[in-house]
Amino acid sequence: MIFIRFAIIAVLLILLFSNNLIFVKNLFSPSLNAKNEIERLALENDSLKTELYIAENLSGKELSDGKWEYFYSKIFSSYPFNDQNLIGIASGEISGIQQYQAVAAAPGVLLGQIIKVNKNTALVRTIFDKDFIAAVKIGENKTDALLKGGIPPTLEMIEKSKTIKNGEVVYNADKNYPYGFKLGEVQIVENKNTDTAGLFQKAYLRVDYSIALLEDALIIKNFEVLKN
Repeated sequence: MIFIRFAIIAVLLILLFSNNLIFVKNLFSPSLNAKNEIERLALENDSLKTELYIAENLSGKELSDGKWEYFYSKIFSSYPFNDQNLIGIASGEISGIQQYQAVAAAPGVLLGQIIKVNKNTALVRTIFDKDFIAAVKIGENKTDALLKGGIPPTLEMIEKSKTIKNGEVVYNADKNYPYGFKLGEVQIVENKNTDTAGLFQKAYLRVDYSIALLEDALIIKNFEVLKN
């Protein structure tokens, strides 16, 4: 009987000691629980901030100037490489982006063309890419020229008999892009006779923007490439 009582007392003491340990642990562990809760709330807060940033900054804005309809898409940063040739945008098939759509730097200012489309992204070949080619016209006299991509782009195949002036507007006349869109202005090369036969003039194209500072690319929704 004494043994049984001793055993019961021992069990009770163990239970009491265990409960006291749990109590003591709980007494000092709120800081641990609070830390976990703070971390959970911080993560939740980060998630809400991200959703807010996306809502305020992601692609989707649309604009119409009466003739052309633009879809704004965010441009992926290439910093610190500052690659101007090909740029990635944060819109793709889901947003209705299609291959060969024309892209503007601003309403009425041609930037390039969509060359590859994924589900949520797309790739744009800009006028600074060596594979970009477009037929253009220069100034009020509508002098014909061939724009070749590069840094900077060049205006080639300009007839030697034509007079072109520094600062004249260069606008698109190529069937792959909206007619009349501005590409930039003439910056004449000092040596006009750049080809071997001396029949043509050559000039550089100057643009009024820095592609590295562009945040949005404007996809022209209602322009369709004229197919052969």
